[in-house]
Amino acid sequence: MWTWHDRPRVEVSSGFLLLLAALFWLDEGVGLLPWGLLACAAHELGHVAAAVRLGGRVEELSLTAVGAELRIRYGAPLGYGQDSLVALAGPAANLAVGGICLAAGRTLAAAVSLAIGAFNLLPILPLDGGRVIYGLLAWRLDLDWAYRLTTALSGCLVGVLVGVGTVAAVHYANVTLLLTALWLLAGVLRRGTK
Repeated sequence: MWTWHDRPRVEVSSGFLLLLAALFWLDEGVGLLPWGLLACAAHELGHVAAAVRLGGRVEELSLTAVGAELRIRYGAPLGYGQDSLVALAGPAANLAVGGICLAAGRTLAAAVSLAIGAFNLLPILPLDGGRVIYGLLAWRLDLDWAYRLTTALSGCLVGVLVGVGTVAAVHYANVTLLLTALWLLAGVLRRGTK
């Protein structure tokens, strides 16, 4: 773990480094890894830019085997609309990077960035789309009901992803979607017990 005084705390887990090594090995010269890292960095920077614009301060960035997690502190609690703006800023950054890459003739880079942005828009907690759906429901309904509905929707969609991921694993020997769906399922189950 690396830490700076008076700056955001950055934690890099050994799982993240192991994942990078595995992805580098699996990439086999295709070139997805650098573009994926660029797209993920742009995504998180989009969140940071929106958060800072709304008075937030990044306190911690954790890089783990299942992705990046930002911990941001605000001077005052954000409204649902503001939280949704911060959530949508990541996929918007992916859209911008994808457009720039497409204009530059880098179709692989554009596809990776757009795929990461689109994936994060799925209405599944803890993804950005889930945060937006929760904010919309909480704005109109009781907070408890909004949480229950968002968790139920997340569970249903993750169930579909697990099924499709299982088919992909059996028929195409590709476990990427299945592993991602299982990670999302663990998050939904953890949230469902709160």
